[in-house]
Amino acid sequence: MVRRIIHKESISTGKYQGKNDDDIYVGEDYVAVIDGVSHKSSLKTNKGEIKIAHIITEAIDKIDGKKSPEYAKRLNFDEFVRYINWYIQKYLELENMQDAIGQLEATGIIYSKYYNQIWFVGDCRAIVDGKVYKNPLKIDDVYIDIRIQIVKALLEEGYSKKLLEENDISRKIIHNPNTINEYISDSKLREKIEGYRKERIKKALLECGFSENEINEQGLVKRFYNPRDLQAVLKNNPNMGEYGYAIFNGRYTEQKNCKVVTLPSDVKSIRMFSDGFSTDALNNDMDIGYAVEKIWGKAREDPLSININKATHPAKQYSQKSTEKAIDDASAVIIEIKQYEQDLDERE
Repeated sequence: MVRRIIHKESISTGKYQGKNDDDIYVGEDYVAVIDGVSHKSSLKTNKGEIKIAHIITEAIDKIDGKKSPEYAKRLNFDEFVRYINWYIQKYLELENMQDAIGQLEATGIIYSKYYNQIWFVGDCRAIVDGKVYKNPLKIDDVYIDIRIQIVKALLEEGYSKKLLEENDISRKIIHNPNTINEYISDSKLREKIEGYRKERIKKALLECGFSENEINEQGLVKRFYNPRDLQAVLKNNPNMGEYGYAIFNGRYTEQKNCKVVTLPSDVKSIRMFSDGFSTDALNNDMDIGYAVEKIWGKAREDPLSININKATHPAKQYSQKSTEKAIDDASAVIIEIKQYEQDLDERE
């Protein structure tokens, strides 16, 4: 049997107009949704902006299609990951940006037609003939929970919802805890937030494998108040349990933190998407337009992103001309797999 990838539909939309860290690739042998890590997705140069998501989809294009050598279509997951990181490295070297190797980061989900597998690197989702597959980034939930408590405290302090939509004070407090006194005068509210923050981070550290003594003696809870500091420890780290996660960065991808799923031989429909889409938005027979309206609808209903639309930041207005709000970069692709007795090109 010969498989063919049929591209049904795809979309890649930014959290606001003109800004999108994602990219999509659909070819003959590979399909990919690549999600650039927000604060490490691009570099500005004299020639313009370099985005890691684009570098990766360009790398995949080089090994895909009829003109590609047969071995390129048969890369297993280990070979594919090493190739992608090698390509990122060489790309930056050709741009005379060797110092940037390792600075750009992305996650992604890839379908290999040859192996009939889906490869998860980081937080991505797939729905295969109605069955959901995920590879969640658990650390995000920790800081989402902390942010929600901060927002609720700010509302108790008297801040309006409109002001908090326009000025993300919660993120400022998360990234710089010392600023909490500037925004919350009620000492009981401050103590409540600090207590919750300490408890939530400590619980995560224990689940990562740190001992109680390590946490206390090294002051790890306070050290990791800023999520980026903890992410630096967790990424590409196989020793952090379910909290460890993988990235592409031009150097190395820890495969123990990845997921490889072999699909049924008779697979028909595959939906692959970044974490900008909720699973319920795509777990149906509707088109991607329905999914986009679903996430925008949640953002309209919960612009502070603390109830049905939980996230690390409030929903952002898509553009000055539009009242729509999108919570994050969101990319999705829907493909069908057709099977034939022999390759169509070989038929007379």
